[in-house]
Amino acid sequence: MLSTTLTAIVAASFFAVAASAVNGSGTVTFGSSVEHITVNVSGSSGRATFQDKAAGGNVSGQININCVSITGNTATLSGLVTHSNKKEMIGQEGVFRIVDNGGKKGTPDMATLINFHQPGTSTDCNAGEFDLTPVKGDFTIR
Repeated sequence: MLSTTLTAIVAASFFAVAASAVNGSGTVTFGSSVEHITVNVSGSSGRATFQDKAAGGNVSGQININCVSITGNTATLSGLVTHSNKKEMIGQEGVFRIVDNGGKKGTPDMATLINFHQPGTSTDCNAGEFDLTPVKGDFTIR
């Protein structure tokens, strides 16, 4: 009995660690917005940078990721903006989703634009609906 329980705990720990990294970069075009995202996350923390060219102007910055939810080949990430060329962005929460299609030719990875909002007023990495679009680039979810 103890051996079976211990084996289950070790197996669960292995799979939790195995699916705990999101890395890569890509460019998402959605309407008139073009956003380049770079992600380097291990476990439930890391960093994402963004450069957004939209009708409202150009915005760039960094998000300290503090929430990561991975299901299969899909990762939803959120965190707080710590640096930005638009000071009013600092302190806002950013949430976005990435789908890793495994580098298959003809099947691009997918991602969303980053949704920015005041912390606690909308979704984080644990909920939400996202409009995915093909990415020019490559993301890896492990």
